[in-house]
Amino acid sequence: MAYLEGRLRENIPGSEGEHTGYVLEVEVDMSAVESAEELVNGQVAVTGNLEFVDYPERGKELVFKAMSAATIEEEIEETD
Repeated sequence: MAYLEGRLRENIPGSEGEHTGYVLEVEVDMSAVESAEELVNGQVAVTGNLEFVDYPERGKELVFKAMSAATIEEEIEETD
């Protein structure tokens, strides 16, 4: 079982039935990923670990510490 903290927001899906309707926003530390800027706003797969980081002003925050990340290519559906 996993325990996550983050900002829960409603998501309006593009296709009905393909989304739960909710997104949990979690901060991601991409400092170990060289091409992080190239991945912004794309569909990505990220591997790493969840850690609590104690920020001086914000206090303890759950952060996903990315070790690697890559763009996920969207599959193009073939039509007959």
